[in-house]
Amino acid sequence: MTYNFQNGDILNSPNIIRDIDCSIPCNIIFYFASCCPTKVINYFPPTKSDFIEIIMILLSLTPYPTVFLFLCLAAYCRASRSIFLLALMFIENFIVIFLKMIIQEPRPNFLCNNEYGFPSNHSCFFTCIAFWFILEEFFITKNLQFKYKSILIIFYVIYPFILYSRYYLNYHSIGQIIGGVIIGIVISMMWFFFCIKYILSSENIFKEIMIRLNIENNMTYDLLYQSDEYILLDSLIKKQNELSDMKEKLKKLKNNIGSMDNIKEFEEKYRSILEKNNEGINEENMEKNYVDNKENLDEEKK
Repeated sequence: MTYNFQNGDILNSPNIIRDIDCSIPCNIIFYFASCCPTKVINYFPPTKSDFIEIIMILLSLTPYPTVFLFLCLAAYCRASRSIFLLALMFIENFIVIFLKMIIQEPRPNFLCNNEYGFPSNHSCFFTCIAFWFILEEFFITKNLQFKYKSILIIFYVIYPFILYSRYYLNYHSIGQIIGGVIIGIVISMMWFFFCIKYILSSENIFKEIMIRLNIENNMTYDLLYQSDEYILLDSLIKKQNELSDMKEKLKKLKNNIGSMDNIKEFEEKYRSILEKNNEGINEENMEKNYVDNKENLDEEKK
């Protein structure tokens, strides 16, 4: 069912929560980020309910620093993973806006915010990221997977609270959030396999762009650049890695040999001590034998 802004049909929607107070003051940043509070907040000092409200607002603001972070990573690392994830964020946003214009389902607080609500952009955005790394666990070689697992654990812990913040602030219904999750999984899966099976595994215009921008392939073992110069460079890098591995093995072997030399030195010292002790024992025996023989001779003379 669609709603028309002009003729006021939206006022008859059963999805609207009519007891929302739209006169609550909202910071202009929160207003444009679609995360206004549901009540007047006393910041100094905040009460328990105020504190929860502040946390929910901050969680609803997370897409903006997330996009900025991936922009910095893409510019600094110039690697395929960060580039693909950044592209995924823009593709997801475009698809969600397109679906909202087609479905035209209102938000629960539609009377305060003239934007459509289905699907939830927040839930779709973070689901795309979350499901991307889940797919990496199953379809990318372990050595090439995202290495900082602790960051992912923190992200997966915060992820459900971000979704809940949209419901708490009356910007989305449960159905809109679940719809965003489902659509996010589909978008993430389609883009992931498009990147792995097509962009990084065949000759195409996207790969040519990555070659010209000197973007590193850190997700597959396939050569990103197919030129003879790159193949030669890649083989040289592999040889260099092999040489470094051999150097490490030689260092370990040298350490082992050094420890063996210490053992040999200890054995030599031990042998010398034994020989000295044996010599001392032999001298004592000889002296004792001499004394005994002398006594025997004296007795025979008597």
